[in-house]
Amino acid sequence: MKVIIILDQIQAGLGGKERADTPYGGKKIAMGIAENVEKLLIKNDSEIIGTFYCGTQYYQDHRTEVLNKFTKMAEKMQADVVIAGPTFDYPEFAQMSGEIAEYFRMNSDIPIVSAMAQEKNQDVIDRYKDDNLILKMPKKGGAGLADSLENLVVGCELLAGHADMTKFKADFCY
Repeated sequence: MKVIIILDQIQAGLGGKERADTPYGGKKIAMGIAENVEKLLIKNDSEIIGTFYCGTQYYQDHRTEVLNKFTKMAEKMQADVVIAGPTFDYPEFAQMSGEIAEYFRMNSDIPIVSAMAQEKNQDVIDRYKDDNLILKMPKKGGAGLADSLENLVVGCELLAGHADMTKFKADFCY
């Protein structure tokens, strides 16, 4: 399974809130939190083929451009599944993640899963949970990260295999 993960500048390891103007980009490696996800993917003969990133303010200022670019690049790289997040309890990134998931759902055949914490993000979860897969994730520094990341990998495998997501969504998603 070939996975692309989309992160903000913080989760990609490119700086804090002061770097919210980081332009979109990507690398064919796991960056930041994606390294933790990749360790679990490798155990299942899967890999992260790219980390796409963008500062949250840059995204807000260039939304259409970023959405189009991320979608086209994921299709060009022939990803089997895309992960938007984990956003933890960062509301700006959660909003970005929700919009990216919605855009992929409407404009691409590549399945996508978001991962976010309920803290500070309930409005985003409520807005997108009915039509998009949003995995439960702890807040930054919260307990349960290892289990949530394992669930994320299972969800990716199910999505890539076009499996019925009903039970998975009931057990691990909002």
